[in-house]
Amino acid sequence: MRSKNPTYEYLKKSVFYQVYPTSFYDGNGDGVGDLSGVVSKLAYIKDLGADGIWLNPCFLSEFRDGGYDVVDYYKIDPRFGTDGDLGRLFEEADKLGLKILLDLVPGHTSEKCEWFLQSKKAGKNPYSDYYIWTDNVFNDGAGLRTVNGVCERDGNYAVNFFAMQPALNFGFAEVRRPWQKLWTDPSFEAIHSEIIRIMEHYLSRGAAGFRVDMASSLIKYDADGAKNAELWQMLIGRVKQKYPRAIFVSEWSQPEMSVGRAGFDIDFLIHVRGEAYNSLFRAEAEHGAWGAAGAPSYFRAGSPAGLGTFFDGFFHEAAGLNDNGFIGIPTGNHDIERLSAGRTADEMKTAFAFLLTLPSVPFIYYGDEIGMRHLPVPNKDGGYSRTGSRTPMQWTDGKRAGFSTAKPKEFYLPVENDPLVNVRAQENDGGSLLSCVKKLIQIRKGEPALWADAEIKILTKYMETPFLYERTDGKGKLVIALNAKGGKARRAFPCKGTVLAKNNCRVEAGELCFDGCGFLIFKAGEKQ
Repeated sequence: MRSKNPTYEYLKKSVFYQVYPTSFYDGNGDGVGDLSGVVSKLAYIKDLGADGIWLNPCFLSEFRDGGYDVVDYYKIDPRFGTDGDLGRLFEEADKLGLKILLDLVPGHTSEKCEWFLQSKKAGKNPYSDYYIWTDNVFNDGAGLRTVNGVCERDGNYAVNFFAMQPALNFGFAEVRRPWQKLWTDPSFEAIHSEIIRIMEHYLSRGAAGFRVDMASSLIKYDADGAKNAELWQMLIGRVKQKYPRAIFVSEWSQPEMSVGRAGFDIDFLIHVRGEAYNSLFRAEAEHGAWGAAGAPSYFRAGSPAGLGTFFDGFFHEAAGLNDNGFIGIPTGNHDIERLSAGRTADEMKTAFAFLLTLPSVPFIYYGDEIGMRHLPVPNKDGGYSRTGSRTPMQWTDGKRAGFSTAKPKEFYLPVENDPLVNVRAQENDGGSLLSCVKKLIQIRKGEPALWADAEIKILTKYMETPFLYERTDGKGKLVIALNAKGGKARRAFPCKGTVLAKNNCRVEAGELCFDGCGFLIFKAGEKQ
């Protein structure tokens, strides 16, 4: 069944690159990455093979949560430059065929946002109901996290995450207290229109769409997400009436709900819901607090884990997409530990081979393509344990790593000086991780059997090594073999065809032979 989504054909063969702007490239020499810096590195992103960029928040912010505490959605934060710099980013990206997705935070604002400054006043005003308030300071939050006793208004305000992030009021799936309203109440049209106005403003400027932060958090008491799905279907539907090709990517991690029912084009399968994603890369407690203790990741040399947890979750979600869009699987992001944690280059190459050959839309977190490490740095801008994944991009070796002309002590975060983990060292090395990633992306883009809408067939049991699966679009057929466990591994392989890419693997005498962690991508012909 062919989707009626006008962005479907573009997205199914796309690869996205995530840029954390404070740490990508400093264009004005003040030690902080900025929009002009992103513009100057667009050619690098294009050369990598990406089709679009997810840009973390660039709006005016207190930066007590890395920009996710927005003060004004219509102003660019001075650390990143000006509104004109954003316009230039849109223009230059468009020249290269790159689409820019901005990061929309619709569920909460900063406590310094003018909406909240008005809402917390004692007197009734147009913003009084923009946020969730109890009816007096002595009432509990009825299961919501609230802050009390700090405002002129007699009431406690709910928060979505940190205390300085008051939750915007989109209503409740069910009413449990007199101060609550059902999400269908007509009074919520004001906040609906406000969010739509923001989206249309940036789409009119040249943005291709949005990655939506905490997309399932808007309507409270919505246990299964169904009411949030209805709300988003309405919001996205209204925007797409005017901008039918706008792209919406959700942070929900429930694609069968967000894509299948809510109208999003892509939803991430990530660490925030279930263990499918964690089981691949981040299950070990010793490598961060994101997974279940004692459960080793599949992509870890020597691990006894299989791929059952991942594929059970993946196939369940994929079955509910209803041909509306796709699952997005990232190498990582600004909220979790770097993919490289405890992994060798061969392990990283194997992980990339998997991510870039799944029926999904890949997202590459800046620096993962060169194996940047999670650094033990202090909390910055509310990052806490996440801060180590947000350090400056390593363009060259040396004290500044090519990130900025400022003195290293003026850098937003410390940079790692590594003679091998940087773009310059790897871009001309055919055996580097960067070269491997580029080749994998090139193969993916050139083979429709690897696009997100092509079929996948598992050829081995989930616990077996090497692990094999087949991708086909009805015309071409590719076989992908992985040895994520390390050591030598063999399997009968009575196929003929062409090897498109490999690492630590060879085919000889009808056998697939691995000499360590590695992969093989094979364009199959007829069986012998």
